[in-house]
Amino acid sequence: MAQSTPVSDSLQPEALSWAALLGRWMDFARASVALPATREGDQWRESVVPMITLQAVTFAVSELEQVAPAERLLGWDRAELLSGEAAESLDDTWGPVMPAEIADTIQAAEAAIIDVLNRMTLVLVSDQAEAWTMTCLDAVEPVGAFAAAAAGTPIMPGTPIAWWSEVELDAVRGQDLPGTLHLLTTPVQVWRCWDEQDRFWEDVVTDLEADRPHALPLLVPRVLEGLPLSDPLPSEEDVRAYHASQMSSSDLPLRWEITP
Repeated sequence: MAQSTPVSDSLQPEALSWAALLGRWMDFARASVALPATREGDQWRESVVPMITLQAVTFAVSELEQVAPAERLLGWDRAELLSGEAAESLDDTWGPVMPAEIADTIQAAEAAIIDVLNRMTLVLVSDQAEAWTMTCLDAVEPVGAFAAAAAGTPIMPGTPIAWWSEVELDAVRGQDLPGTLHLLTTPVQVWRCWDEQDRFWEDVVTDLEADRPHALPLLVPRVLEGLPLSDPLPSEEDVRAYHASQMSSSDLPLRWEITP
């Protein structure tokens, strides 16, 4: 006799999409948020849905790491949109006499959304189906830290090619980006590993604490602690020629050693 899967197992965080995660907290908010009893009437009734939405957004974005990496930025965008719409609705309802409980709920949602960008790293990931050659990325200011693959580097599908910290999301999005932005739990490094014949044969993604022997780090720091690094990079032609001379194949496998 086949055993059924407990309902609680189906709600484990690792099985949830962004929509399911938000829906779970919406259900929680509906069941647990008690409206203040200081006054009754149309204003409080009109505040129920936006208040529930703000509470759900606050809880959901605090657990955004549980969402698949490719969905996190979409979830963040949706959270920002929902929070903005809910806050606008409450402002229209209450005007300058908004109760402190409601103002605090709006501020908590806004703070939780900002905190996502503070605790996670904005990473640009190649979305090409085949290997391609890295191009230059425009500088973004201000930025706390920035690392990117050098122009001319062969890039494999699904490879992180740049990351930023302490940067305005809209400033990065304003560039013509050769990939898709993801929110990852940590800054990353991509190591291009040599084999016993000193030929590149594999790319490995790690965190910044890892140090792989007999491997070339592909993501080169360009800004650290807000200060641009002055050391020049090799020319695009030299980078391209170097990799061409060292590659065992034009299509290297990519392996992640960390949970993104």
